[in-house]
Amino acid sequence: MPVIALAAGFLVSLLAALLFVPAVRRIAERVGWIDAPDGDRKVHDRAVPNVGGIAIVAAACVGIAVMTLARLELPRSISGILTVPDKLVVLGALVIALVGFWDDLKEISHRTKFAAQLIVTALAFLGGARVMVFDGPLGDGALALAVSAVLTVVWMVGMMNAVNLIDGMDGLAAGVVTVAFLGLAGVHALGGDLGALVLVAAVCGALIGFLRYNFAPASIFMGDSGSLFLGYVLAAYALRGTSHPHPVLALVIPAVVMGIPVLDTGVSILRRKMTGKPLFFPDRDHIHHRLQAQMSTRRAAVTLYLFGAFLALGALAMTQMDWKGASLTFLGGTAVVYAFLCYVHYLPTPSGIAQFLGRRRRLQRLMDDRSELRNEAPRAGRIAHERFEPVAGPER
Repeated sequence: MPVIALAAGFLVSLLAALLFVPAVRRIAERVGWIDAPDGDRKVHDRAVPNVGGIAIVAAACVGIAVMTLARLELPRSISGILTVPDKLVVLGALVIALVGFWDDLKEISHRTKFAAQLIVTALAFLGGARVMVFDGPLGDGALALAVSAVLTVVWMVGMMNAVNLIDGMDGLAAGVVTVAFLGLAGVHALGGDLGALVLVAAVCGALIGFLRYNFAPASIFMGDSGSLFLGYVLAAYALRGTSHPHPVLALVIPAVVMGIPVLDTGVSILRRKMTGKPLFFPDRDHIHHRLQAQMSTRRAAVTLYLFGAFLALGALAMTQMDWKGASLTFLGGTAVVYAFLCYVHYLPTPSGIAQFLGRRRRLQRLMDDRSELRNEAPRAGRIAHERFEPVAGPER
């Protein structure tokens, strides 16, 4: 039965992670692959190995290999239900994991990392992981393909960086991604697509095994090798098939499932834009930082797990509704999410927005007044100079 093969792959990935993570941790401590606190953005109290993503990738690969072999022993009528990820998608996942590992060791530039993300996105696109363009005037020609490619780049690169951004608290990224994977698996299963459960079982098994060592207080971090890999795989899996007959909802529902990284990234971009900071400027003003200021790290992580589960359940409900019901559910869920984010002081309340806009208007008026004074000063000086310029006396 496929269930037995999936369970075997999950357990193998889990056990492999429980073995690989401490082994990678020991090697990292021995050779110095560690993340030292700096008293600013990195506030952990001791040096911690930061290459745990390699163990996640290795454990997931072992699980996928076991399930691939199991498929060969099953009757075709059963094994046909389970499919392994496309080779190009898998290649892209391995490449971005290696790029992330190199970044963990050497801190490569943003441009180099972005170029690597474009390359692996191209591999995913060629492997079939792409945003499907709506039926309509674009048709099925070159223009539709170009629009699909651009949207796929935005989605894939955005999700890789989004998961990387939420990897700032013990256990957060691993737990949130696990919940998102399970939510997407439910969305696709309700749509009749069980094929990619091989990937879900392997990655979730590896993540749960990793959480044994990453949950607060963490003894190892996943680093960029883990966050970029997970963001890539999660984004590619979300593009598999369709989640709803309505084309707009087919794009919205996967984004709802992955609402935590999507929201945090969107708010971070807006915040940095409004404060004039660079887009990649690191700060301590993400949603998990706000929660950590109000509760323990463990409680903050569990709170965001539950928040992610709420979003996933909402997305599952939307798949079973027509576009009107799904739209109303989305609007109602948006109101609940906004209330939660205001409650944890991550987003301003309506009164806070009004106060902020009022302060901006007052500041703008003050700056305009100062500018006018600066412009008036030279003119006033010239008038005074002309008025009191001494008259030359008679020549002698």
